[in-house]
Amino acid sequence: QQQQQQQQQQQAVAGTTGDNNIGKNNYDFEYNYNVSMNRDVASVISCIGNVKNRVGELDAALTKYLQALQIYKSIHERHSSTGNNSGNINSSNNNNNDHVEALRDVTATLKVIGMVHAKRGDLDTAMQFFREAMALLRAYEDSVDEPDKDRNKDNNDNNIDNSKKKDTINNNNSNNNNANTLTIRETKASILTRIASIHLKKGELDDAMASYRQAYDLTVQNRGNTTNHPEIAGILHYIGGIYHKRGEYDEAMSCYQESIRIYHATLGTDHPTVAGTLVMVGSIHYKRRHLDSAMMFYREALRLNRDAYGMHHPDVAPILKSIGTILTKKGEYHEAFDLFRDVLNVKVTVHGTDHPEVASAYKSLGNVHYKLGELGDAERQYRHALSIYRKSKGDDHPDTVGAKTTIEHLRYWMRERDQLNNKCKDIRIHNQYCPCVLLIRLLPRLYFPLNLPRNPLH
Repeated sequence: QQQQQQQQQQQAVAGTTGDNNIGKNNYDFEYNYNVSMNRDVASVISCIGNVKNRVGELDAALTKYLQALQIYKSIHERHSSTGNNSGNINSSNNNNNDHVEALRDVTATLKVIGMVHAKRGDLDTAMQFFREAMALLRAYEDSVDEPDKDRNKDNNDNNIDNSKKKDTINNNNSNNNNANTLTIRETKASILTRIASIHLKKGELDDAMASYRQAYDLTVQNRGNTTNHPEIAGILHYIGGIYHKRGEYDEAMSCYQESIRIYHATLGTDHPTVAGTLVMVGSIHYKRRHLDSAMMFYREALRLNRDAYGMHHPDVAPILKSIGTILTKKGEYHEAFDLFRDVLNVKVTVHGTDHPEVASAYKSLGNVHYKLGELGDAERQYRHALSIYRKSKGDDHPDTVGAKTTIEHLRYWMRERDQLNNKCKDIRIHNQYCPCVLLIRLLPRLYFPLNLPRNPLH
């Protein structure tokens, strides 16, 4: 406030003395001060949105993000309108940097709004926000690519007579442009991966692949045409995932292995980020029925996540389940049951007792009971799953219907088993007094003299 009062006094002096430079400096100060204050406010609002997003209050998060977006857009519009009105190169560079910073704020907020809509399942709405961000970035690139001869002419007339000074300013201008270009490319690559994820969720594999390829090319350019960067490894992981979904396992494996190599080279061999790619390699081995190889990759992924996060972490449970599934395939049911019980404990800790993921864990336990012939215990586990599905998804959801159908099948087999056991019991009682059975039982005694020892083999 004291600085503002000083500037206002100087502005008043400038108005009486006709000093336009002082007046312009005061205007710039007030403009930058107001912009910075608005940006700080928007940043705080966006942070509140982040908290709401993390705790699952998605509607409240969207409200905060939209409020922040409105402020960021107003700042971006002001920078856009003043970007071409500067009188010298230094001012132009500063305005361009501010313009890029404002553009990054807008596009980042558009991206996070799209991510919240995607989390809610509103894929089309999410895509609209992602595409709006891409349109802004492309419009900026088009405006930068156009030659600005008038500005160069004005700059040449603006007391730039020394050639060394020209070279210095031109170098600074080039450095600023390179930094801004890098920022724009990074932002584009990030949003392209989000667009690809929407295509992937909608089953549009070709479109997803095209977007991931564009993001890959941009990221390689940003990193000096080298592939040794974790961001590139992440994109290769997703490209491999598309090949995986297509059933093109050799291509998928190639992408996964290159991703693992980059992660190891850049993050080290014990970083948990590589665990997700190790799981995907294990899943390909599993589909190819290479159970021992799949187990090796799953156990390595489990080690990384367990060492980094502990046992009770969302990334640990799926790997435990995959290992348990392999043990079930190999007939090691008791070991599988112990792992599935660990999965249940992790999911209850992470999600609570009434989450669909917990229902899935109960189903896995029920399947092992079924394999062991413990139909009553299997029904009990599936009843737990059914209760959760009814609360969380309703009676008409496919998961609820599937659990009900399985319980009906289990009841049917238990009735069949009981009827068969009763028949066998009746047969045993009948055979106990059947003359033929009595004769068969007496044959050994009739054949061997009573005073001789019986053959132990008989």
